[in-house]
Amino acid sequence: MSLVKYITIIFMVLFISNCTNSDNNTKKEKVVPDKITMLFVTQPECPSCEKLEKVMKLKAPKKLIESYFKIKKVYLGEKIPDNLIPPNGTPTIYFLGSDNEVLVEPLIGEKNETALMEFLTDSLYEFKVTYGVDIRELKKSENNETNSSKASS
Repeated sequence: MSLVKYITIIFMVLFISNCTNSDNNTKKEKVVPDKITMLFVTQPECPSCEKLEKVMKLKAPKKLIESYFKIKKVYLGEKIPDNLIPPNGTPTIYFLGSDNEVLVEPLIGEKNETALMEFLTDSLYEFKVTYGVDIRELKKSENNETNSSKASS
């Protein structure tokens, strides 16, 4: 009888350790993207989309967008990532990390410069929270490495 108990305990320990190990193996490390994807849902001849694009080209938003964001345009009705709530209209901008992970709520409708800047800075903050890295610091260190490697060449 004690041999059966002993074998049962060994199987339980092996089973529990196997479950624990498989959980650790299935956890996927987050890939830190080099930029935040702005998935811009638009449509032809959309006056609100055009106004938003003009605001995006103003000095402050343009500087942030060029440094830390990449814009990917899709037209309303085209396929978007499955994890996103379909847009109700245009313009709609989703702010995405790696694997199309949503960082902040989507920007919906045309915005003035202040409102757009708020979405951009919120996205940068959420990037830092999600990945544990400040993308602005990453870019600075990349620029410093690039400049120092050019200097040593």
